[in-house]
Amino acid sequence: MQNTLDRLRAAQQQNEPPRARASTSGGRPAAGGGAPTGNALLSQGEIRGVADRISECWSVDAGMMGLDQIVVDLQVDIDAGGTIRNVRAPRGVPSDPRARAVFESARRALLDPKCSPLPIPREKMQTLNSSIFRFNPRGLIR
Repeated sequence: MQNTLDRLRAAQQQNEPPRARASTSGGRPAAGGGAPTGNALLSQGEIRGVADRISECWSVDAGMMGLDQIVVDLQVDIDAGGTIRNVRAPRGVPSDPRARAVFESARRALLDPKCSPLPIPREKMQTLNSSIFRFNPRGLIR
């Protein structure tokens, strides 16, 4: 605990802003999915905020066999206000019934009005348009 307090005090005394660059690798969320990937120049905090918002609306059947191995990608169109208007399957809708169920639940989460608008600064909204969102239910399995 003392170590954490020392780091917090050192961070408060910092005179310059951090020099880290935004991640372009699309860091995946630790607890599920809905994180944008691709070339959207969002910070890790912004990616985490989007993933957290979408995960509030996303649920999967945790009893499904092999769920931890399923990953689905969805491409989204976002309007200027941060609302997702269209969701597409960039490689087609999965034919495997389990993957299709994850795909459909992810699609519903992206289009759910409770999860709109996405928490992204307005000036970065255009960079996120047509991004691919990767859903991985592995972190949702307990």
